[in-house]
Amino acid sequence: MSERMSNEAVVERGLDALGASGVGAGEVFLKEARSGSVEIKDGAVENVIARGERGIGVRILDAQRLGFAHSSDLSEEGIVACVEQAKRMSGVTEPDADLGLATRPLDDVDLDIFQRGLEDRAVGEFAEVALAVEAAARQADPRVTHFRKTTASHAVASTIIATTTGVRATYRESYTGAMTSAVATEGGERQIGYHGEAARRFGELDPARIGRRAAERATDKLGPKPFKTQKLPIVLDPWMAMDLLRAIAPLFSADNVLKGRSLFAGKVGQGVANGKVTIVDDARRPQGLRSAPFDGEGVATTTRTLVEAGVLRGYLTSLKTARKMKVEPTGNARRGGYGSPSRIGPSNYFMAAGTDDAAALTNALDRALAITSLLNLHTIDPVSGEFSLGATGNYLERGARAFPVQGITIAGNLTHLLNAIVGVGTDLVFGPGGLGSPTLVISELSIGGA
Repeated sequence: MSERMSNEAVVERGLDALGASGVGAGEVFLKEARSGSVEIKDGAVENVIARGERGIGVRILDAQRLGFAHSSDLSEEGIVACVEQAKRMSGVTEPDADLGLATRPLDDVDLDIFQRGLEDRAVGEFAEVALAVEAAARQADPRVTHFRKTTASHAVASTIIATTTGVRATYRESYTGAMTSAVATEGGERQIGYHGEAARRFGELDPARIGRRAAERATDKLGPKPFKTQKLPIVLDPWMAMDLLRAIAPLFSADNVLKGRSLFAGKVGQGVANGKVTIVDDARRPQGLRSAPFDGEGVATTTRTLVEAGVLRGYLTSLKTARKMKVEPTGNARRGGYGSPSRIGPSNYFMAAGTDDAAALTNALDRALAITSLLNLHTIDPVSGEFSLGATGNYLERGARAFPVQGITIAGNLTHLLNAIVGVGTDLVFGPGGLGSPTLVISELSIGGA
């Protein structure tokens, strides 16, 4: 068996193979990741899972024709074969004048996203986190009787990118998280509440908070009452507001804009939301769960304000879309692994905190509906902005929970919704996927009930 090459040696061999292939330009992307998870059931460890991956993705740009191939065979022969396959692929694709590889040198920036030794922690430590989550949920409310699944997990990864155009950089990152689906029962009724959180460092997880939140989400659904069709103000706590932000994220993609799949197309400099709304994508946020010094194309990441005081300021771009739009690339060509090419996506993407106290916002409303879940967000029309979503919620009177409601629909238009955000709390929270939001109040939406 041949000796295992280091990651740097693999990348160097890939560059050598690209040089020998005679192509115009090329790129080697390497990712090595190790992860593990512990699953708990009925207070005992049920599954311990360990995973590992290591491989390269090779892109070739020859006469403006793109070829891509990937491989986990990192022997000398495997690397050369991967480059040859990418070259063959470039021979059958159509030329595209807007294609390009990164050429600008990358700065050395420490985003504090790696905890050394995380992968060496004992399995028992992660089991203790999962058990503490369940214990907190049970303690929060005796109606929490069991759990569908409780997991504590971790991952560490190394990423290297190098191009024949002179770009070369690397970074390491770590991630740890915990989640649970608590089941609450009362009088024969059962409701499920999910909650999960994550951090870059093991010690930053709060199992008690995760358990309490899951218990609250489950028990809040017990005992629903019929709800008539009507129009009401809507309250989105930070976690529900994250769902809204996730749903509108594709509207900022330059690729969708260029293809006519975004209602934000052609609206830079125009108002698209209430003046209280500012939306930021910050890949340079220290310890951010989606922070990285460069994207999947080797372009330096940025901190970008997408909506400023309600006004659209720009889009998220890749090298290709930036060239088409004649703008600077934003470093948003995200890449999940070595086996797939990059796609435009957000990083630490959030609604900026406002100046309103979250409790005061809610208490000031005579009647309102606090949403506790939204279904089928993928059905929102990205061009017209029309939506009709299944939902559950809590009916509020002067900020106090009166009773839960289920089987309702929330209908409207994204343009109206974004302009109807009349309250933005100070309580900015970041979720496990890098999304962040404070509490939001929407002045009025149509609610379809019984």
